[in-house]
Amino acid sequence: MLRRFEVYALRPDSPVDDVRALEMACRRCGRFIPEVLDCAVGWNLSDAPVQLVWEHAYQSPEAYRRYMVHPYHAVVMDRYLLPDSPQRIVIDGPLGAGLYGYACDTPSYRMRGGTRRLVLLRIDTKASGADVARLRDELERAPADAPGMVVSVMAANTMGAAWFDGVTPVMGPPRWTHVWEQGFATRDALDSYRQGASTMAGVERAGWDRGTGGIVTRSAELFYELSGD
Repeated sequence: MLRRFEVYALRPDSPVDDVRALEMACRRCGRFIPEVLDCAVGWNLSDAPVQLVWEHAYQSPEAYRRYMVHPYHAVVMDRYLLPDSPQRIVIDGPLGAGLYGYACDTPSYRMRGGTRRLVLLRIDTKASGADVARLRDELERAPADAPGMVVSVMAANTMGAAWFDGVTPVMGPPRWTHVWEQGFATRDALDSYRQGASTMAGVERAGWDRGTGGIVTRSAELFYELSGD
């Protein structure tokens, strides 16, 4: 499967009706494009300078390609997104390209509701495969040490590596090499984790220097309440 996030920074002068229309277009995308799975949107509650988050998934790269050329994508969604559209309401995001995601075998990210947190990581390109795998294991074991966390998936940011025009990559390397996706039943559970005594909460508060061998060189976060169709 392919797990995918589109993160939008919106023009401050965007018409309210157009903002609502983009939100609803994302939320309802799975109704019109059957390849789009697990559609949900949320308004960023963190300090990151972005506003709208659209999360979804695809069963395969082929399903993703079909989504990219679907008329709903071109006629409904692109009017708010493409640079040459007079109705465009998004701006270039300060977190790098606003597209993140990873490949997974099963939808272990899935939640019916709650609070989603996305931690973007830049891992030193010189880090060994063993060190990266060790970090992944530690992050994915985090719920055992932090009961309020119900989802924890860490993977390489393969969606951020390129936009695809069907087959050909047309972007360079991503600013964020890995994604740590978390899920919490409530916002209070997220706050409890962030302030709690779990190992990974301590690592995050220490700026990722403690317990990671220094392989995480940069991080950013955003979180939001899930709202599905």
